[in-house]
Amino acid sequence: MTTLRVVGGRRLQGFVEVSGSKNAALALLPAALLCRGQVTLYRVPEIIDVQILLDIIKALNVDVIFENETVYLDTKQLAPKPLPNGSVAQIRASIYLAGVLLTQFGEVTIGLPGGCPLSRQVDFHLDAFQKMGAVVSLEGEIIKAFCPKGKLHGAFIELDPRWRSVGTTVNIMLSASLAEGVTVIKNAAMEPEVVTCARYLKAMGAKISGEGTPIVKIEGVKKLSPADWTVIPDRMEAGTYLIAGAITKGKVSVIGVPADWLRPFLQKLIEAGADVEADDDRISVSMDRNPRAITVVTEPYPGFPTDLQPPMGAFLAKCEGVSLIVETIHRDRLLYFEELSKLGARAKIEVADNPKRLPCLAWVEGIHNFQSATVTALDLRAGAALLLASLSADGETIIQNAEKIQRGYAHFVEKLSSLGADVNIVMEEMVSSHVGTKFRY
Repeated sequence: MTTLRVVGGRRLQGFVEVSGSKNAALALLPAALLCRGQVTLYRVPEIIDVQILLDIIKALNVDVIFENETVYLDTKQLAPKPLPNGSVAQIRASIYLAGVLLTQFGEVTIGLPGGCPLSRQVDFHLDAFQKMGAVVSLEGEIIKAFCPKGKLHGAFIELDPRWRSVGTTVNIMLSASLAEGVTVIKNAAMEPEVVTCARYLKAMGAKISGEGTPIVKIEGVKKLSPADWTVIPDRMEAGTYLIAGAITKGKVSVIGVPADWLRPFLQKLIEAGADVEADDDRISVSMDRNPRAITVVTEPYPGFPTDLQPPMGAFLAKCEGVSLIVETIHRDRLLYFEELSKLGARAKIEVADNPKRLPCLAWVEGIHNFQSATVTALDLRAGAALLLASLSADGETIIQNAEKIQRGYAHFVEKLSSLGADVNIVMEEMVSSHVGTKFRY
């Protein structure tokens, strides 16, 4: 367990060079296993989730080197081995390996994916596999699937338009790239992370069209070839640091993320009274007044991203008046307010008893300032919310389970310190001691 100490009250100033995207990297690494040979991926974020995924990939007889944000893979000896538990249960992205192995070897045995404790169903993934000809069974915590005809085949797959599942869209593209025939995804996710995965597959020889639109078409090919790729910058990291500038009444700039990727998010900061400047390579946010209450509704891309809702929730807790959050993607996403309330946040949460009902609502009453306390990070984005609140709080805050933040924010202590924050790790068990260092399997 990692424990973080934060002394708040400092106005953050400066710029942050954004690391590679967590969500993109976790899709690109499995995609690289669809070919045989040597692959190099650049700007891979040095985070715990990437390390865990590489540990799983190693178990499939793949040679791996990770150094200086670069991953070198040699997939020539890739072997289909059962992945029933262990690391698979620690991250959500492990479900991508099901599609990668199933389409190449005709069968797969893998444990249910883990990650943050949000209500994310694997049903969409399994339904897609079944439509593509696989026989799928769920035995306790183990997924088993096989292709009676030896290979997956193309299919028409319609996703729920309310969610436009990113994970399911990626998994279908991965599995359909080597399937027989044509697969069409209706209501496909349109996130930049999905687009870059599709374009990487195309660089390997896949036939994909329509990426970035609601209709994606994949024509299966017999073979993919090795290709190198650079991970896109992380728009969620960028948004989090921009809020850090606003919540501390400072000025923070992020470098490397197109403003179009964050347009709804930036618009909400402007509505709250922040000053936003953006050009081709830099976005700056500053705040010199008390922010005003706004309404935030999460939506699939290009709407307001659910991953930035908890960081924004910390900011809204300091806005004058009552703000409203409407969470339409994950019903458990608002649970961070329980911990945020220990820092003084005031919110009324409405979550339906029916686990299938959305949206969930939060009425957030603004306070003058956060107070210091000891809090616990429940998940990655909840941890980010607590960190942001702590940066603007009076006194010293202790964040327990801060390794949750390390799952998605590379070198965040160093980056915040460069902006003038007083933040440091006071205790760290060796959760992933070789993240950020060279290692070879």
